[in-house]
Parts: sequence; structure tokens; C-alpha cells
Amino acid sequence: MDNKEIFNRIFPTACRYMRVNPLKVDTEFNEKAFAVFGELCENVRFKGLHEFISVSDFLNIDVKLTSVSEDLKFYLEGCTDMVIFATTLGVDVDAHSKKIQSKDMGTAVIYDALASALLEYYTDEYEDGLNLGEHTFRFAPGYGDIPIRLNYIIIDALSISKKIGIFKSSNNMMLPQKSMITMCGLGKKSVPTCTHCVRLNSCSLRKENLRCYNS
Repeated sequence: MDNKEIFNRIFPTACRYMRVNPLKVDTEFNEKAFAVFGELCENVRFKGLHEFISVSDFLNIDVKLTSVSEDLKFYLEGCTDMVIFATTLGVDVDAHSKKIQSKDMGTAVIYDALASALLEYYTDEYEDGLNLGEHTFRFAPGYGDIPIRLNYIIIDALSISKKIGIFKSSNNMMLPQKSMITMCGLGKKSVPTCTHCVRLNSCSLRKENLRCYNS
């Protein structure tokens, strides 16, 4: 798949991050976004890893954190095993982002949104390559009431810094910034919906007829 095809796939997601309706963007904006996407692709060095683990072992990884999340229990209910993913676009994406920010914040916003959407796309491709069978949708620390600090626990537990270069920062972020840790339960099928989201009645995206997931 060439860059144009990938761009067309991720552009609606990037627009959602920018709070822009992809059906209403003009040709000029689309062409500018594609040019920025070309710069992004030159800097991407995607890396990913995964680890299969039993649900019970995962919930015991830090009981103080996992026990407070009703969402974890809901998403993993009925699953005995799960898989954890760690993926990143690499440090060069961050470095180029800083260069753009110093020149044009408007372009930097487009670059950042496209990078986030591309990371999701590559992670989807990575997941699909594992042929997991029936499994839940991917979710992450910080999603709903799942403590974001679980990222740090997982990074240490799976030696992610050593393996693919994702590090913990001091402000509850990961470095490189375009990195993420996600997981899904195995053995049952589920897709993301708004129904069980804690932000169901206060979500600003829903008010604009948008969603935080691909429908």
C-alpha cells in the first residue's frame, strides 16, 4: 500500500483529532495535509512488540491500580488470557514535530494529528498480523477509568524500554510521544461503543456527532 492509500485511510481519524469534519474539508486543506503526511513518513521508524499474559496475572501486576478500574473488569470479563501491545513511531517523529512547531503551529497540529492516526493504523496492522481469533477491541491505560499509571508498570514489567525504546517520562507521558501501550482480551468478541463510557453524557465529541473510535 502506497502513502496515498494509507493517507486516505487515516485522514478521517486525523480530522477527528483536529475536531474537523472530514466530509467538509476543502481540496486545499486535503492537499496540505497530504504534503505534511509525506514529511511524517520520512521520519517514521515504527516498532512494536506484544506479550501474551493471563488475565489473572495482569490484574495482579499491581492490584492497587487494577482493582480500582470497573472498565478493566468489564472489558476482560469472560477472558482468561489477553495480549498487551507496545508500539511507537520512534524519536525522529518527535524531533521533526519540534522543528515544525517553531515555524508554524497550524502545520504542527496537522502533523501531530496525522502521527497519532498513523500510529493507530500501524498498530491495527500489527495486531491483524497476529491472527488472534476472537478478541475484544484494543483499549489502553487512560481509557475510561483505567489508571494511566499502568503504562509505567507495564513498561517495567515487559522491559519495553530495552526492547523497543519506549521510556517513562516524569509527567505521566511516554517518550517518544507517539507511542502507546494497549491491550485486548482473548476469547470473546467486543467492539467499542459509547454505551459503557464514563463520559457518555458529557462527551464533547458526541455533541459534534463524532466518536473517539472508528465505527
